[in-house]
Amino acid sequence: MKKLLVYFTLLVCIMEVQGQASLDMVVLRNKQNRTIKSYFSGIPITFADKTGQVTSGTVKKVSRDSIYIQQFDIRRTATMWGTQVQDTVGAYLLKFHPNEIVWIKKNRSSIEPIRNGSVFMIGGLGYSALHSINAAYLGEPILWSNLAIAGGAVAAGYIMKKLRSNRYVIGKKYTLNYIDATPVKSANELQ
Repeated sequence: MKKLLVYFTLLVCIMEVQGQASLDMVVLRNKQNRTIKSYFSGIPITFADKTGQVTSGTVKKVSRDSIYIQQFDIRRTATMWGTQVQDTVGAYLLKFHPNEIVWIKKNRSSIEPIRNGSVFMIGGLGYSALHSINAAYLGEPILWSNLAIAGGAVAAGYIMKKLRSNRYVIGKKYTLNYIDATPVKSANELQ
């Protein structure tokens, strides 16, 4: 019975220690001071620093002057059966200052092919090909007005793709702010 009580007490202590994770975060905001995305421990992030190096990983910890990114070195290794499997060779913890970050990659949404114009380009090219093949098969003339409309859809999709940015550039439009979210201890807890 004593052992069970000791194990239970240790389990509760371990759970309490694990629950004391850092609550600090870095918040990406636009020029209207609206929060776009919050980055804290456990959130995946892809960004470029001032040297141009693109870093992708999981935020491990955020402190006042540093963001710690956990990266894994995953490689294909041979098995004893002659096949290959992906295996984690190592894990690295990289430290960056928030001022070093130049841009952060946007997360892809489910409607991204519509927003970046890919659907319009595919639809326009598909329609022009279908119209040309049907006209040749049926022996009818190609209607250039239909091809012009399809070309307009392709051009609109191309313009949308060029205007659509897949990253948040830190500077004039977006800022990266540190938020200290650790709870303040009361006078009773300090004693």
